[in-house]
Amino acid sequence: MMSRTVLAIAALAIGITAVVAQDVIAERKALMKRSGDQGKIGVQMIKGEAPFDLAKAQGIFNVYSDKAAKLISLFPESSKSGDTRALPAIWEKPAEWKASIDKFAADIKAAQAATKDAESFKTAFETVGKNCGGCHRIFRKPQS
Repeated sequence: MMSRTVLAIAALAIGITAVVAQDVIAERKALMKRSGDQGKIGVQMIKGEAPFDLAKAQGIFNVYSDKAAKLISLFPESSKSGDTRALPAIWEKPAEWKASIDKFAADIKAAQAATKDAESFKTAFETVGKNCGGCHRIFRKPQS
């Protein structure tokens, strides 16, 4: 009887962990999509495909800042598997992962302060974008 109870509790815990992991994966995917959508607006502005708008530029950095603040908590150990492109390096190199997020956050803050016009936005946006690309190369599987 005791072993059935233990097994039932273990099965329940595994099920709850799987649901929580999927919720976290879905949340971080939504966060990344939102960030990517904002990035597209930024690219359009720096290419001249859309007029520069200081409020939109600052809005892009606000979305990135929100992302940076949430990222660390969206990669718990329980979310290593599932429908995710996260690489094991996130969990194998936690200090490097955190340092990359901290650099991203610092560069966003600097970008927000520096952005006054189209030219300063271009420079700041490209700097922040390099952080995104650098992190993706180390911590994210390429799209298949």
